[in-house]
Amino acid sequence: MAGRRDKAEQVRQSEESGSLGSRLRALRLAKGLTITQLAARSDVPPSTISKIENGLLNPSLVNAINLASALDANLGFLVDQSRKRNARYAIVRRSLRGRSNFQDMALVLEDLNIGFVPGVLEARIGTISPGANSGSEYMIHPGEEIAYVLSGVLTYDIDGEQFDLTQGDSLHFKSDISHRWINNCGEPVEVLWVFSDGLSF
Repeated sequence: MAGRRDKAEQVRQSEESGSLGSRLRALRLAKGLTITQLAARSDVPPSTISKIENGLLNPSLVNAINLASALDANLGFLVDQSRKRNARYAIVRRSLRGRSNFQDMALVLEDLNIGFVPGVLEARIGTISPGANSGSEYMIHPGEEIAYVLSGVLTYDIDGEQFDLTQGDSLHFKSDISHRWINNCGEPVEVLWVFSDGLSF
């Protein structure tokens, strides 16, 4: 029974990777870029971009941010391919949230923006496994960011200064400042992220 569940999970992840890769390829081609040109712009190796486009690899968070920046795109394309219509409002049921699994960081992101074309304001709910972090490299992207901890304790490193955020705490900062995060609390952390400038993970 467990083996069957594992197989189903592998199939689901493969389908997610393939769908994501198709969206990345379509966006790259719409910009008139070759893989080599996108690699030069994003500082992501051509082999990595090729694997992502062919559904063989999910991008790391840093690579995803770099690719979106190079394509002048919003990372909403990673989690929801159906965000094509303009809407005045949208209700997003929990079961309908777009999801993206960044296995290398033990991070699951849920999209709260279904129904809207990626725009000025973006929001995600992240579930971060114990010991997981955003990577050894600092992240930098345009705009501002708010992190609100729903449960657990999340440690943020903002330009070398560390802050522990507990349940109910929030952090608001200019996201062009070097930043990273880590879950040191020994249990999963849930965090609500809100981003301006339409560029978000």
